[in-house]
Amino acid sequence: MLPRIEIGMFKIPSFAFMIWLGVIAFTLMTIYILEKKENIKKEITNRILMVCVIGLAALAGFAFLFNSLFHSIASGTLKLGGITWLGGVLGAFPVMVLCIHFLCPKVKGNALFYFNLLIPAICLGHFFGRIGCFCGGCCHGGVTDSVFGVVFPEGSLAAITYPAADGRSLPVFPTQLFEAVFELLLFATMMMFYKKLRERFLETYCFGYGIFRFLAEFLRGDNRGATGFALSPSQVMSIVLLLIGLLLVLYRKGKVLKGVFAKMQAYREETNVYGVNLRGEVGSILKRMKALQQYGAITDDEFARAEQDLTARITQKPVIDDDTK
Repeated sequence: MLPRIEIGMFKIPSFAFMIWLGVIAFTLMTIYILEKKENIKKEITNRILMVCVIGLAALAGFAFLFNSLFHSIASGTLKLGGITWLGGVLGAFPVMVLCIHFLCPKVKGNALFYFNLLIPAICLGHFFGRIGCFCGGCCHGGVTDSVFGVVFPEGSLAAITYPAADGRSLPVFPTQLFEAVFELLLFATMMMFYKKLRERFLETYCFGYGIFRFLAEFLRGDNRGATGFALSPSQVMSIVLLLIGLLLVLYRKGKVLKGVFAKMQAYREETNVYGVNLRGEVGSILKRMKALQQYGAITDDEFARAEQDLTARITQKPVIDDDTK
């Protein structure tokens, strides 16, 4: 545990420092994925980064609300304060998808795909956040006599919850580091198998993190509030995350929310995945080609073949694969 980073006269809280590192890492990785991996226009990237600012605010707000709710249930009285990552995730994710849909008109109909591309960056940012939790001494595990046990210094939350005779904490599981390693591995897996997983990053996160977090909760030893059930708050939210992953799988297959699926497909017929208005572009090209036909620069057969090919692109379902780069 390193509560503060001291540089000369400056004393920087380690938790805050790592959170800012996480935000920077998330931003740089988002730009890299959108502009380098996907060749997406800078205009769209900037719009999505604007949505990310809204998403960060939503994440903080929902993390505060859910944490306050669970602690209020545990105490039986209104108790405000603290944050919970999963609560922030469950609230911020739909907010960001909706914001991409409404605030990024050039990608209308593909908001879910674009949000999906942010998931590796979210994992990387959360990795730094969990390192910050370890440095700050929060989100610790329960007491253990295993080789994984870590003793936190006097004054830390772990020492207050599980005090030893010398004022430090008893050995506890460093669940912050366990989660940081998992997030880093999840990020690395997504980047290593980018081509295969790029359309399924969100489902991968829902199932992967949902299962991990549900199991990791058995090792946690800090006060996270209550739900009124046998499961911890994070276990309940992990189940919700798993259900969202299942819902996404069924949605992509057209099994649920068929009305929404059809409407998004209609939007995609108007706009391709990189923000080009197909109907407008095709109409403009055909007008120029018609003029060339009238002047005899191209034959009637050449114009007819071009018209057929370009018109087909309007109604073609935009498949997001490697050939679209």
